[in-house]
Amino acid sequence: MTIPVEILVLLSARGFEERFFYYSKNEKTYIRAYEKTEQEYKEHFGKNKYSSYDSFRVVMNRKNKK
Repeated sequence: MTIPVEILVLLSARGFEERFFYYSKNEKTYIRAYEKTEQEYKEHFGKNKYSSYDSFRVVMNRKNKK
């Protein structure tokens, strides 16, 4: 089974973040955009990438401070 490249990019923190921002353009809240991104990740990899939206935000904020 071949996984499409647009799905494989979700494995990296940057790819996940880019998909989150893509969804955030059409969703009313960042939480909903995060949930859609996690749902897509889970459909393909069988687990969540982050434990919660707050965990995702912490990682994103830490990365952006550098």
